[in-house]
Amino acid sequence: DRYIHNIPCHPLWDDIESESLLVKILYADYREGFAIIEFFGEWNDLFENDFKLLSENLLSFMIEAGIKRFIFICENVFHIYLESDDYYQALQEELEEGWICVMRMRDEVREEMEAYHILDYFYYSPIIDELNWRKLKPFQLYQIVNERMSKLLN
Repeated sequence: DRYIHNIPCHPLWDDIESESLLVKILYADYREGFAIIEFFGEWNDLFENDFKLLSENLLSFMIEAGIKRFIFICENVFHIYLESDDYYQALQEELEEGWICVMRMRDEVREEMEAYHILDYFYYSPIIDELNWRKLKPFQLYQIVNERMSKLLN
């Protein structure tokens, strides 16, 4: 049984060795090179180094296997505690031509990421944020995000 701050978690949430953050790989397409990952809990880099744990215990393996584009669904990230951008910068370099798009963040989480300049390592778009992602098939979501990302990057 898993709990995040006394909230019971479904067993399908994956452990990244963090005390405060769980993930669920909703979809990974190794041929197209993208993954959709949902988050649950607190993103705590201040005490837990959650992004380091996420990078070392999940993202690096996916990148080695050919995934270079990620969609992070963050609507269940309740708080974020940040400190520095070292791990974010290192992962961005590892991604090379890839990207990470974040969507459905709570306002206070997005504001905190902006304040610490962590959002600089991700792509955020209010248009993507408004998508009803649960009604889309994974490849449909990816196509919409990828099309928007192509416009943002060019």
